[in-house]
Amino acid sequence: MSDASASSSPGPAIQRLLFTDFEGQPADPDDVIADALEGGYRKRQDGVREVLRDPSADPYDRFLACFALTRWADPAGYEAVIEAARDPERVVWRGASVDRWFGADDTFAHLAEAVGRSDDMAAERGTGELRLEAARALVRIADRVQFERRLLWILDEASTAMFAEDLREVIGRALQRLASPEAPGFDLGTQTAGLIGALACVDEAEAVAFARQLIALNPGDRALRELADVVARGRGPKTLALRDELAALDVPRMEKALQEALRSRARRQEQRPQGG
Repeated sequence: MSDASASSSPGPAIQRLLFTDFEGQPADPDDVIADALEGGYRKRQDGVREVLRDPSADPYDRFLACFALTRWADPAGYEAVIEAARDPERVVWRGASVDRWFGADDTFAHLAEAVGRSDDMAAERGTGELRLEAARALVRIADRVQFERRLLWILDEASTAMFAEDLREVIGRALQRLASPEAPGFDLGTQTAGLIGALACVDEAEAVAFARQLIALNPGDRALRELADVVARGRGPKTLALRDELAALDVPRMEKALQEALRSRARRQEQRPQGG
């Protein structure tokens, strides 16, 4: 989480658990959490759970605890993510970490990455179903909170197929929000474009329809370039037609984005099994 800005300094408990390596030396929490995947999490998980559940602990510490437990595929982490997604504007650690571009809360972005990257650990620990519940809970709030591109850690092709209806609904709500005069406080246009790209894996026609709706809303150059991912993830003529529509837009670096999208599309097609 080195690209995030913390709202406070860590308390003594989380300092000992996540800012101290397994040799007792000060360390970055990202390194400690990653090193613990080799089995060291067993020595730290009970203490980290206590911090997560302690209402008197600093919100930043509780957020770090949730992130670590989620990355370790711990049930307590996944359950905390699901609970946080029920009322994301009121979660205790809201604003405990903010991005450097908009100054907006990015705690859910980090949690999405933790859920996405915990697939192997979830398989090892038998928490795969709970992981999918947490992933679905996050997808469902993608019109309300900032995820940057980290939600795509969750949305591989297999997961997207499972979450397709959730994606359709959240994209629809995001487009409605973008059409309203109220500013969302983060780059919802680019985030929505990424979700549309994910949907293209399983529903090319609807993804292209959503893409055209987003284009009509003038979401900004960055969001429009992100729509090149719809071309990259598509398989048929509808997404190729969208490629021509995007190329006709007066958007800097669009042609480069589309060229890379076509290369990515070709690689994906080569990797798909015959008849897939």
